[in-house]
Formats: sequence, structure tokens, C-alpha cells
Amino acid sequence: MSVRSGGLQSRPMKTTIRLSGPADVLTVLPYQLGFYPQRCLVVVSLRGARSSRMGLVQRIDLPTPEDVGDAVAAMLTPLLRERPGAVLLIGFEDCEGESRAMLDEMGGACLTHGVRVEDRMVVRGGRWFDLDCDKSCCPPEGLLLPAPSEVAAVAEFVGREICPLPDRSALAELLEPHSPLLGADLAVVSRLADEWSQLRQEAKTAVRSESCAGERGLRLWERELRDMDTELRDMDNELRDMDTELRGFRANELAVWSRVLCDKDDAEPIRALPPQDLAMLAVSLTDVDLRDGLIAWLCPDTLPQDLIDPILLDQMSRTLPEPWPVGEVVGVDQVIGRQRIERRLCELSAVLPDLWAVPALSVLASFTWWRGDGALTRIALDRALRVDPHYRLAQLLERMVDLAIRPQGASA
Repeated sequence: MSVRSGGLQSRPMKTTIRLSGPADVLTVLPYQLGFYPQRCLVVVSLRGARSSRMGLVQRIDLPTPEDVGDAVAAMLTPLLRERPGAVLLIGFEDCEGESRAMLDEMGGACLTHGVRVEDRMVVRGGRWFDLDCDKSCCPPEGLLLPAPSEVAAVAEFVGREICPLPDRSALAELLEPHSPLLGADLAVVSRLADEWSQLRQEAKTAVRSESCAGERGLRLWERELRDMDTELRDMDNELRDMDTELRGFRANELAVWSRVLCDKDDAEPIRALPPQDLAMLAVSLTDVDLRDGLIAWLCPDTLPQDLIDPILLDQMSRTLPEPWPVGEVVGVDQVIGRQRIERRLCELSAVLPDLWAVPALSVLASFTWWRGDGALTRIALDRALRVDPHYRLAQLLERMVDLAIRPQGASA
């Protein structure tokens, strides 16, 4: 079976990874999801003329019996949008039979909507069982899952620095400030962020107020412009000075971002950044133009460059590492680079206080959803919306994930 991954809770790659059968698919799934699935249903869309390529990969916790219908409905909408040629339904369970209700209901719903069910499998206790095969190749006692070292495709993932965590909760912990030693640091970062934000706001307000005063003066005294020429030139110079100061804030912030967005082997660890740098990073994302500019840099071809402030775009192009090329086949080096940036954005989110972490979590979610990593996207949005349920970018991303709408230009 030739597989090219991509979708809701996966780690998509543009290169082809070859799998020899269902056991290989089951072994590779944790590397696609980023963690070993437990007590859940996974639906794998199959695409291509012979349904030989993996498309959307969805995962949902096993619901209570009364919620099975709702769980199936939640998975069905994005699945039908994908228009797969067939699907694999896989139940991960601790106790025999606990995934059967979801497998039966989801299988019935697929058939009702004209989606062929290629196979239904159960994974339990290190073994896998084919529910619809009664031949000798699939004995009632099941078959042992292959060791990762026995599946050639796993080496492809490892070579891309992808290694699954024990479970979804371990993935969620990556974004939480859980270290006891971090408490005091969070307080310092929060205080410094408040101070930096105040300074930034004062510069921004000064530019606006002086600009408005100049416009009023021009309207009231248009006839006396010749007499006021010197005064207006002085005012214009003052505005330029204030605007330069505001650009200086962005320049300092982008300089720190250039260190965060470094994917080199010797990149400075995020936790080694001083509190004042972390404060600058947090405050910088309250500048919506800068936040969206960073997302455009991280996710090429998703936001037209002419929508970015030209001055900011120039600052970014001179300060940040060169962005990834658009429209090219994603090579191994680029996949590794993006993996490293993802990890660094996770580390940044974990060292920021809750109230300051929301924009950073939303930037992370934008990047992971662009890459197709639905699991990490959900986790980032969970923390962001837990802190600020009304943050608009997080709300929009949550809706996109619910409907499995990938951004234009999405890549690995």
C-alpha cells in the first residue's frame, strides 16, 4: 500500500511512504498523530484509484453509549467533505468490546452515505483484530502488532525527527507551564510584559493623537498654511520621530522572534531566553499586524503579502530567517525544520503566563493546522479558549478544525 498522509489529526508529508498492509498502518498511526492512541476511534480516509493513499485521519475519544450518535455525527461532516474512496475504521480499546458501538455506528453511517468501509479493526493489548475477516490469516486471538523497527516506514518518520508521545495527555502537557520552578519566572514575565505593553501603547497613542491634532490643524487653518509652514514641518518631524520609535519596538521584538524561529542544531533553547525577551515576544503578538505577519511567514501562501503593512514586511524580511519556498516539493530538511519550529513554538507557549499565552497559542495553532496536525492544533486551542473564550483567531481556527477546512496553501 502506498500512503501519502494528510488531514485532521495527522502529520502530513508530501513524500510517499510505503506500507505493506494493515499492521503497518496501525504501527505508523502513532507517528502521524504524535502520540499513541488509547480508548478512541480512528477513521482513516483512503484516496486514489485503488484507495491506496491515506487522506484525512480523524480521532475521537470513545464516548458514553448515549453519546455515540453525536460522536459519529461530529466525524461524519468532515469525512464526507473529504470524499474518500473508502475508509479504515480502527477502535483502540482497553477492554474487549468497548469500541464496538462506535465501530458499528460509524460503519453504518459510512455505508448510508455511500462511503465504502475497507476494513474494521480493533487494537487491544498489543494485538490487532480484524472484525470482518474470518479467514486463517486473521485468527480470533488476533495478531501481534509489529515492532516499530520491523516497519520500514517508521524509519522515515524517525528520520524526520518525529517520535510519538505515550498518549494525548503527554502531548497536552507540552503546552502547559507545569514545572514548579516556573511559577516565579511566570510572574516576572507577566510584570515585564505589562511594562513593555504600556511603553508600546504610549508610543502608539502618541502617534495617533499627534496625527489627529495635525489633521485638525490642517482643516482649521488651511488658509494660513504658508504662515504655519515652519510649525507644520516641525510637527511632521515630531510625528516621524514617534513613528520611528514605534517601529523600534517592532524591530526589537522581531529580533527576538528571529531567535525563536531558528531551526538550526545550535538554536538557543526557548527556556534559556531571559524574561524580558519572553515578555517582548508575548506583547508583540497583541499587535495584530505583526501577529498575522508572523503567521504569513510561518504558513506561506495563506495570506497575500499585499495585506501586510509594507514597512512591517520590510522589517520582517530583513530580520527573520528566510521563509520556506512556496509551491515546491517538501524535502526532508524542510520537514525537519518545520518540526523544530513547531517544538519551539510549543516551548514558548509553555513558558508564557496564561493571559499572555493566548496569542502565542493561536499562532502555534495556525501553524500546526496549516501542517495538518489536528491533535496539537486542538490542544493549543483548548488552552487558548480556556483562558480567553472570545479570542477571535482561536474561535475561527476552532471552527475550521471542526469542519476540517484546511487553509489555502496548506503544506507539511
